[in-house]
This record gives sequence, structure tokens and C-alpha cells, in this order.
Amino acid sequence: FVEHYASMGVKHMVFLDNGSTDGTVETLQKYDVTVLRTTLPFRNYQLHMRRYLIRRFGKGRWSLTVDMDELFDYPYSDVVDLSSLLRYLNNGGYTAVVAQMLDMFPEKPLKSLAGDEGELADSEDEPLKELHRFYDISGVRVQDYYPLGGNNNVLTNEEIKWFRDGIKTTLFGHRAMLSKHPLVFFDGKIIPVDGTMHRTSNARVADFSCVLFHYKLLDRLYEQALRAVAEKNYPNRHDKYEKYVIALEQNPELQIKRETAREMESVNDLVENQFLVVSGDYMVWVDAEEEKRVVDAMEGEPRRFAEAYFKARVGVQTLSARRLQRQIRELKISLAKERRKRQALERRNTTLNVQLQAMQGSRSWKLIKTFASVRAKVLGR
Repeated sequence: FVEHYASMGVKHMVFLDNGSTDGTVETLQKYDVTVLRTTLPFRNYQLHMRRYLIRRFGKGRWSLTVDMDELFDYPYSDVVDLSSLLRYLNNGGYTAVVAQMLDMFPEKPLKSLAGDEGELADSEDEPLKELHRFYDISGVRVQDYYPLGGNNNVLTNEEIKWFRDGIKTTLFGHRAMLSKHPLVFFDGKIIPVDGTMHRTSNARVADFSCVLFHYKLLDRLYEQALRAVAEKNYPNRHDKYEKYVIALEQNPELQIKRETAREMESVNDLVENQFLVVSGDYMVWVDAEEEKRVVDAMEGEPRRFAEAYFKARVGVQTLSARRLQRQIRELKISLAKERRKRQALERRNTTLNVQLQAMQGSRSWKLIKTFASVRAKVLGR
């Protein structure tokens, strides 16, 4: 956890320890981090704890609030470093970023129990990124961002949706929200962790989404679920952990990887399969950062050549973007015209149906039907 965020360029990390007994505090002593400790019951104060951290340390700056089993990442982080990402957010006047939780799992079956004596699985750290390379989005349910995301939010990219369920629903039948706002700028107006850890209100939401790689599906899941059921630290989530325990006891070696699973090669894969969303403006920023990186690494004639190349590429992209925008506008106008025509025909059809029904119920229509019947009989003779 510490090494991931340090390599990303996070300036400082603050941990809130809630009476852990697994050596967390002792391990953190070798890092330059801040550790706060409280014995308040987590089940009653978890939302207050999260808000407290943001308000104390995040006033007037960006803060990322995540759990110990969540590793944050964002599209094209191999090109755009964290400081550049925050500049983009500041330039756009954004105050919150949506992140989608993505459960990662190994290729091997999940061993929830170890040995014939039923001892709990070893809880030592695993090389998560190397072993847990697989994910499965086939069970993700997509909903509109509003109203689940929060109150009075401005969503600047309508392609960003609210995600639910996923692989844990497939495996355990537990329904869960996957969307959060972990990265926020506390400007005094925004309300982080509004009612649940997923909602944020009074925010201007960025035009791209990020990911929280979630490492819950470990060999130690059975042990964690047993403890959660016994301690009841998670309000309204007791049934979730009970489902974990039942499923893992019935299937001690649970195979998570299925035909619909995919192997993670880069966070950018999630843009290609539409799990994450990026805007045109964000991609322009990515291109500019890529250009800067390439040009800064060159000197002399190659540098001048690279500058000319990127300048020409931007011109071509701008021209192509304008053509595409014009085509999209023309298509929208054409669709609107066709929609109006269809609506006019539907209205006309409704009017004619009403008139026909009125005619069929009239005395004149009945007389016409009677005359027609008589005429048919006469002609039949």
C-alpha cells in the first residue's frame, strides 16, 4: 500500500488505526507517514472518521481517501503523473473524481481453509499486483449516475455511470455499490462521504473516471469474514460476510477465474473495454504530456524534429476533431428532424384513430353497416 502510493507521487499519507492487532502500526514506523489511533467503535463512527480525515488534512487541497485493500489508479497514468493530473482537475474547476471498484483475483483457486485440521489460511502479505492479475466485469450492473452519486452534483461527462454488483455478486450473491468519490478537493462546499462512503454532494465531478483495484478476494478472506461476523463492525453488512463464510465453507477451494475473466496488462485496458471513461479534453491533456515527455528527452536536431512533428499532429487532430464535431452536429440535426416527423405521424395516427372510433360509434355508421348488409343479401339472391 505505502509503496504503491509513494511511487505514484503522493505527498503524504495519513493512517487512522482502529485498534488493529496485526502489526500495522509497528510496520508503519519505518515510513515517513502520520498515524492516528482511535478506539471508537468502527460500526458507529466509520463515516465520521473518513470525514474527519478529509476536513483536517484536506482543506484547500486534494485528498484521496481509500481503504487498505484499495490501490488507486487512473487512465494513462503511465503518461500523466499525479501532479499533472491535479493540474488538469484544477484547470477544469473540478472538486471530485469518480472511481470504480474492481475486484482483482489470482488464477489459482482461492484456498479459504488450510490443512485437514481446518486451520485458517496464512495471512502473510502476498505480492498482490503479480498474483492478482485477473478481473471480471461481466456481472457489473450499470445505472445512471443520478441520484445515487449525491445531491447537487454537476456531472460534466454523461458517459460516467454508477456501477453495482460484479464478481462478488456472482460468487456470493452479495449486492454492492462499486462507484465512489475517493479523490476530492475540500473547498468548504463539497460534502464528502454524504450518508454513505460512496456518495459526495455539492461537487463538480471530473469528466473522466478512475479505478480502485480492490484486493478482497485473498486466501485470508475466510478469516476476515469470520472476524467480521463475530465483531459486527460493519453496520448493515453482516449478511454479506455471513454469505462469504457459508460459500467458502461449502467450497474451500473456490475457483474465481472463469471464462469471462480478463488479465490486466495496463490500466488503459479499462478504457478500451469501457469500464473507465475519458473525455476528449482529457485525451488532449494526455497527448500534451506525452509530447512534453518525448521532447524533453531530446536535444538538438532530433528535438526540433519532434517539436515539429507534435505540432503538426496536434493540427491534424484539431482539424479531425472539428470535422467529427461538425458531422456529429449534422447527424443530431438530421435525427431531430426525423424524430419530429415520426412524432407528427404518431400524433396524426392517434387523431385518425380517435376519429374512426367516434365514427364507428355513431348512428350514421350503424345505418351504413345495416344498408351494406341488406345490399349484400340482395345481391346474393
